[in-house]
Amino acid sequence: MSPLKRLFGSRNKQPSLDEQIKALEDRPESELLALVQSDTQEALREAALNHLSYNQTLLNLSLGDGNGRLQQAARKRIGQLLEEEHLSLEELSKAVSDEAQLLALSSYSSRAGQAVLEQINEPELLLELAVNGASIQIRRAAAEKITTRPELEKLHKAAQGRDKTVYKLAKQRLEAFKAEDARRAEAEAHALVICEKLEQLLRSEQDPLFDAKLDKLHQDWTALPITPPQELAQRYQQALDQYRDKQTERAELEAQLAAREEAEQARQSEAQNRLTELHTQLKQFGSELYSADGETLLGDQWPEQLNSAGESLKALETDALPKRERESLERQIHQLNELLALLREHGPLEQWTPQLNQPEQSAQARKVLKQLVKTARQWPENDRPAPVQDAINALNALEQQEKAKEQSQRKHIREVEGLVRQGLSAAQRGQVRRARGLHRASQEKRETLEHIPAHLASKLEELDQAIERLSDWHEFTVTPKKEALIRSMQALEHSTMNPEELARKIHHLQDDWREVSKGVPHHDEDLWHQFQEASHRAFEPCKEFFEAQAREREANQAKREELIEQVQLYLNGYHWDSPVWKDVEHTLKQARREWRDAWPVPRQAVKAQEERFEPLMDQLHAKLGEAYDAHRAEKELLVQRAEQLREQSDLHQAIEGAKDLQVQWKQVGQCRPREDQALWKQFREHCDAIFARRQAQFEAADQARQAQAEEAESLIKALKTLQQQPLDTPGAQRARIDELKSQFQALKELPRQQAQPLNDAFYQTLKALDEQHKNARRQAKERQRQQLFNAAEAVRALELASLEGGDTTAAQEEASIALEAVEYWPGDSQAILNQRLERAASLTSAVQTENLEALRLLCIRKEIATGQESPESDKARRMAYQMEQLQQGLGQRSDTAESLLLEWLTLGGVPDPEYTQLLTRFQPH
Repeated sequence: MSPLKRLFGSRNKQPSLDEQIKALEDRPESELLALVQSDTQEALREAALNHLSYNQTLLNLSLGDGNGRLQQAARKRIGQLLEEEHLSLEELSKAVSDEAQLLALSSYSSRAGQAVLEQINEPELLLELAVNGASIQIRRAAAEKITTRPELEKLHKAAQGRDKTVYKLAKQRLEAFKAEDARRAEAEAHALVICEKLEQLLRSEQDPLFDAKLDKLHQDWTALPITPPQELAQRYQQALDQYRDKQTERAELEAQLAAREEAEQARQSEAQNRLTELHTQLKQFGSELYSADGETLLGDQWPEQLNSAGESLKALETDALPKRERESLERQIHQLNELLALLREHGPLEQWTPQLNQPEQSAQARKVLKQLVKTARQWPENDRPAPVQDAINALNALEQQEKAKEQSQRKHIREVEGLVRQGLSAAQRGQVRRARGLHRASQEKRETLEHIPAHLASKLEELDQAIERLSDWHEFTVTPKKEALIRSMQALEHSTMNPEELARKIHHLQDDWREVSKGVPHHDEDLWHQFQEASHRAFEPCKEFFEAQAREREANQAKREELIEQVQLYLNGYHWDSPVWKDVEHTLKQARREWRDAWPVPRQAVKAQEERFEPLMDQLHAKLGEAYDAHRAEKELLVQRAEQLREQSDLHQAIEGAKDLQVQWKQVGQCRPREDQALWKQFREHCDAIFARRQAQFEAADQARQAQAEEAESLIKALKTLQQQPLDTPGAQRARIDELKSQFQALKELPRQQAQPLNDAFYQTLKALDEQHKNARRQAKERQRQQLFNAAEAVRALELASLEGGDTTAAQEEASIALEAVEYWPGDSQAILNQRLERAASLTSAVQTENLEALRLLCIRKEIATGQESPESDKARRMAYQMEQLQQGLGQRSDTAESLLLEWLTLGGVPDPEYTQLLTRFQPH
């Protein structure tokens, strides 16, 4: 009998498929195996396979013996046996040595599949499982074990459009790699910039901020988030090593130079001491030599002392003593040798000084004394012995007398020469009277000369002859000249030239008449009368002009008189106890200007007015001079204070002090222009030096602020980089954002023009990131809520399938997958759904009806809690519920969204369409 006949008997009525599947539960293993291997309906064979225990036939079917659907059912059966622990993984591993096949067989058991997967580390196999794994759990677990970038890139490409979860996981990890690449690239770029800045800085060690910049670069290097590439690390270390080697060499060189300098100073000091001793010894020797008497001068001790001094000089090192000093000492020793020889030849100094006053012996005494005091003249006056100084004084007095006498003679000779030269010149021009006067003066001066030089005697004789010739010639030339002058004056009688020019011409002719009349013993009266009458007639047109000039002079004289009175009143009435010196100076200049403008004045009044005006001006000048002196003293004091401030260490106090001094300078009046300009130049130089120090600090602060701006820009760039990245790990990204925010807030002062834009850029980016995170949180919350409801829906489907009595395997698997997909479980929601999952098979229709009513009441409670209206069909039920609460003294219950959600999740098995309608009411709108 065939297995089917033995299983179902030989009834005439053919049982249905469901009846046949249900009858399989009590059949022995052999019949089930026969059914599986038969060619009956595939669904029946699959149902029989699901009741098999683990055996070789089941294993062969799962490994490929049979069609694809039956193989899939065999694998599910093995997974079920593994999950229910009717089959151990160890037992299965012994039968299946291939890891891929073993994983495929255990993939329908989450526990066993995970255990097998944990033992697999081969990237290619993990990639294959992640792409083609039998279940989503296996694919996800395999994908999570893939950490190498090439496999992730292959997985990302293969999973696209096939498995969203695996694709998303691969994408996240690849983006993490890309972010790490970007971070590393940014850090390497920063490391390169640090190296370049360090090399540039080490080329300019004279930078006043060198140490601060070097420390900042070192801090930036140590703060790099990655280990720099070996090339950059070597470059950085090489630059530092070169700098340290240079510093070491410099320190050693400075130490050597200091040691050499110290030794040289010691040697120079010793040589200087010896030099001082020699100078003192030689001066003492000279003083004793001048004071010695004739007998003592002949002693042998003198040459011995000089030889000893010469030997001491030779003992000194050549480079320890300047060449000039050595030559000076050698010259002194030689001079003292000569002095000793002279004193031995002529005798002591004191016997020659009195002979200067004896005429017959003066010349010899003077010659000897000059030789004897030649050496002593090079000594300071305080170091000379008294006899030597007396002799020098006597010689100097004698020389001054002779020099004064010689200068007097030369002066008289020059005066005579000047008179002779002027006399000859006057004689050549025909100036008879002037030539004769100069001739008489030269004769008077000639008498004071002790000796007339030959060239002067020749000139005097030449002047005598010229005077004689001039007298003879003058008598024959005057009359024609006078007649010519008369004709010239007569020609001016009808001239049309302006009066001033005409008067000037008349005066010139009159001057010429007087000139030709000089030196003539008697005059021609007729010619004189003709010249005078012609002059009067020619001058007639000029009278009116000169009368107007006279009136102008008188008006100017009156103006000057008034000005004198005004200045006198100003001097007497001005408040000199509290003067405004600028006004005084202006008054002085204005008075002087008006005095000059009031010109011309009558000639006879000029001197008298000036004698009255100038003393008044002198008084004003004196007062102004006193003020100038006081102002100069004040400004000199301000210059001294500015110089002191220039050396002050506290720059802030120095700046404030300089500003205060500048205010005081403006309050002090002027002094004399040249002095004022010189003092202002000094004062401004000191102030400029003070403000230059502040400017240097400003520049350093600007550099520091610019560095802060660059740091701010890098933080903004980092924020924007985060903004472009997906929010797969919000917590880590939030921590990074907080870190960047702390770093930005810790920044010091930014450049004024960049501070607001940088702050705006940072906080706008931060705001956008916060908004992005808020949206992500809202989306995540909504996604988690949807996942929770999807899980509840999957459990409800399982419950409905159990109520219907059909196969719940698929529903069971879908429910498990949905539960695993939930990212967040509020409260006890996970335990609630797991409990419903376990009790799905025991759910009854009565409980289903109760749950429906309970869900309807939950919707009403939710609408009461949120203040929403209930549908018309439930208004009576809502009213009844509220009345019941009042009667029980509970009032309005404090239902929260979470508490209502947890109650909703406990109520399962509610059928459609009621469930869908109630869910629509329950979920937030």
